Amino acid sequence: MGRRNSGLNRHQKAWRKPGEERVSREDIAELLRLSESGDPEDRIVAATYMCPCHVRHRNEEVWKALYRMMEDEDARVRRRAWHTLEDGGCPTDPAFEPIVRRALDTETDRQVLGFARQFAKPFLNEDMVSRIREEKPAGRHPKLTGKCDFCGRTRVPVLQDYETEIPAGGMTRAAWICEECSAGGVDS
Repeated sequence: MGRRNSGLNRHQKAWRKPGEERVSREDIAELLRLSESGDPEDRIVAATYMCPCHVRHRNEEVWKALYRMMEDEDARVRRRAWHTLEDGGCPTDPAFEPIVRRALDTETDRQVLGFARQFAKPFLNEDMVSRIREEKPAGRHPKLTGKCDFCGRTRVPVLQDYETEIPAGGMTRAAWICEECSAGGVDS
């Protein structure tokens, strides 16, 4: 098992396991039909089963449908379609580059934006990638609810103010600041 799977990522190794459901060539026509459905749940199912874990051969129609779903109106469909690249897609495909560029420019979903950044590196120079990271941070946005360290209000949306340190149990932490105090320019 070691040699056969050497050089493969965990997703590529997973599709070699006997329990992974395979999609037959006959099922592909149904998946292509679902990928164009008006129901987002159908498109999610199509994107899930168009994954290389299930479709074990390169099929250009499947990849065109996946590329189309990467720009779907529903964020859940986009997430599922982008996830397929992690499972063994071809991120160096020339048809993929314009999709990545459009996603970096217009994407609003943080998870999809994270996927786009992950696959953008072969296409973009490092300066552009760092500029995009500064403009649109990926991952969970640190908008929490808590107590503002400046005005004392509780259960308000707060952000961390890294320029102000608050002593906490022998250590220091960044201050929590509400939007009102942040906009009002409260002195630290």
